[in-house]
Amino acid sequence: MKTLKKTSILTSVGISLLTGTPLANAQIEEIIVTAQKREQSVLDVPITMDVISGDFLDRSNTTELDDLSRFLPNVVIQEQAVSLPSFNIRGITDDTASVSATPRISVYQDGFDISKKTVSSAALFDIERIEVLKGPQPTLFGVAAANGAISVHSKRPSEEFELNGRASLNSEEGVDIQAMINIPINDALSFRLATLIREQDGSVKNNACSSTSYNPSGKITDHNEVSKNCRGGDLNGVSVQAFRASLQAEGETVSAILRLASETNEQPGIAFKSGSIAPRNGDTSPFTDAELGYGSLLGIDRDLKSADLSITYQVNEDMELSFDTFYKDVKLSEAFDADGSALRIQDAYFDNDAELYGASMRMVFDLGESFTGFIGASHNRDKSILPYKILVDPYLRTVFDAKKAELAVLYPNISLDQNVKTSASQADIAAVRQQLVDALFNADGTPISNANYPDTIIRGPYVFESDLEITSLVAEGSYDISDSLSLTAGLRYIDETRYSKNFSAFEAEEDFSATLPRFSLNYGYSDELSFYFNYAEGRRSPVVDPNFGSTQITKAEHVDSYDIGLKFYADKLSFTAAIFAYTYTDFQQSFTDAETLQSNTVTVGDSDIYGFESTVNYAFDESLSLGASLGLLNAEFANNTEAGNAFDYGGNKFRLAPEVSGSLSASKTIQLEDWTVDIQLLSSYQSEVFFESSNYPGLSQSAYWLTDTNIKLSPKQQKWQVELYADNLFDEEYLIDAGNTGGGLGIPTYVRGNARTAGIRFYAQY
Repeated sequence: MKTLKKTSILTSVGISLLTGTPLANAQIEEIIVTAQKREQSVLDVPITMDVISGDFLDRSNTTELDDLSRFLPNVVIQEQAVSLPSFNIRGITDDTASVSATPRISVYQDGFDISKKTVSSAALFDIERIEVLKGPQPTLFGVAAANGAISVHSKRPSEEFELNGRASLNSEEGVDIQAMINIPINDALSFRLATLIREQDGSVKNNACSSTSYNPSGKITDHNEVSKNCRGGDLNGVSVQAFRASLQAEGETVSAILRLASETNEQPGIAFKSGSIAPRNGDTSPFTDAELGYGSLLGIDRDLKSADLSITYQVNEDMELSFDTFYKDVKLSEAFDADGSALRIQDAYFDNDAELYGASMRMVFDLGESFTGFIGASHNRDKSILPYKILVDPYLRTVFDAKKAELAVLYPNISLDQNVKTSASQADIAAVRQQLVDALFNADGTPISNANYPDTIIRGPYVFESDLEITSLVAEGSYDISDSLSLTAGLRYIDETRYSKNFSAFEAEEDFSATLPRFSLNYGYSDELSFYFNYAEGRRSPVVDPNFGSTQITKAEHVDSYDIGLKFYADKLSFTAAIFAYTYTDFQQSFTDAETLQSNTVTVGDSDIYGFESTVNYAFDESLSLGASLGLLNAEFANNTEAGNAFDYGGNKFRLAPEVSGSLSASKTIQLEDWTVDIQLLSSYQSEVFFESSNYPGLSQSAYWLTDTNIKLSPKQQKWQVELYADNLFDEEYLIDAGNTGGGLGIPTYVRGNARTAGIRFYAQY
């Protein structure tokens, strides 16, 4: 009987083309996974999942989680800001800004939950692998895994001395410096320290507060009612400083690892550029210069500190006990231009301070050749406060609101609100919106003003608070019915207390509970081929929303998920495929209040989602491998609710849910006399996506391809390497978001994707 080992909670279904390493023997290596708390071949694990190695992350210049969208089927991730990343797996998006709502998709780092939006945008450095599970994972990832999970595994301390670093420069004046040192202290202790500094200028120039702008004075009132200089600058830039220190102890029966980490972000503002109000002497294209009136005061500052400890005790060959605990503290502030123009129709500023902490215990057991499993318990807490301030030009905003109300009466069938489904054409909407914009300018093209009004008033702060406590009990076991057929069943019980306080005045607390099952079968047809079936129930927690004397409780969202798949791993060929279907009840939809920026969550109906995804890899020989992935998705809202009532969004596509996604990759190694040359090419495709569930006209991105490439040169018998790379090689213009807060006001904003970026990286190791 095997001795149980300290392992991750996660499953792995490997994508061999993403290993990023040369094929030593022209073979696809066997992938060992630890989904059910024991080492297994990937063929024995009945869950659909993608695995990306740390080597591939380095080679593909994957520096943020949203880069995963380039090569994972049915996965779309937006990470335009560390304040509110958006994760979409199989058509379901998780991007609410509410401090009271639970995410649909779990994000874990080194086994600990970082699903909270202000925490989940984690810098990628010194990474062992990233795992993406598809579908609900109630027994493995708990309350937030209603539609899947993303898990980042950093490298652990090892028993050998290691020292390495890398530095890169790119065409956007970007600098990326990473370093790592691993020190074995003695036979039992080892220490690892990894650091990162990443700086990059923004890809969009902001011409605000200049002599040629609508505000040549160069002054603007900030969120504290102080007049400040507001020079222009860049938008969509990057600024990260991070470190992670790990101390690992290994005894005969007890092992432990302690991690301390810090990440600081000073990110320039996001280019939420208006599609209807052009900069002075500019245009409304999202791919040209912007003029966001808040100027250089725009930006995001985040300070994230964390500590975690894991202890494992090997009771005997058949039983292992583990204890985990963590603490995270995040302080974040952001100033953004909601209208995307030089006019102060609406600017915003908010702080979001939060504490997260928790602990869990787990027992893993192996009761003979046929039955293995685990039982566990956990308790987590999330305390958060989020005050918003809204900054407006009172005269201009009064005219704006009055004109919009007038247009609503004149054109009742042409709503400017992006959350309203409309049959109006994009041209008709643009014509009505232009009337709204024209009301904000004088005949000579200058913005309207009134000396009897102050230049800025501040609304708020509108303060939202939450305190969420979640206790879970979980058990899962696998039984080998025969040599070929195994059954896995699991159950998680959740007990949660959810406290919310809105506008510093209205508060409520409610208790909820749920029991979430998982059931799967795996049939090993041969040593190379297996088939599996997986059923799991997912749940998104209710939202407690106290407001003006009454409390609205949004019902829990439920999903029944079914996967049927196969996995084939031979010497040169690997192939995985899965068909899946989801049935949603009481689907939760979030809307942002344009006046207070409160995120309101309601249930909007039911839906069925189904699709297909597959990966294939072939190693021709030790120098050449090819791979491909494909995702097909049908994600539409049902025409009627379960009760038979008509649903406004019926027939609409879900937000960020492409019908087709896929990638092609090639890796070629060339051996020269004194050099090894590694060439990689990755090309990804995404069909049209809508950025709002209303499928509002004009708020979509048509189909496009992105191609990345790199060439790595390694001199033989040397400890250094050099690499040339290009992301978005053909300089494709595409959007990563549209609508945003401005769309709720009636004037949508647009965020462009990254332009072509070329660079050079240097590697050194000792």
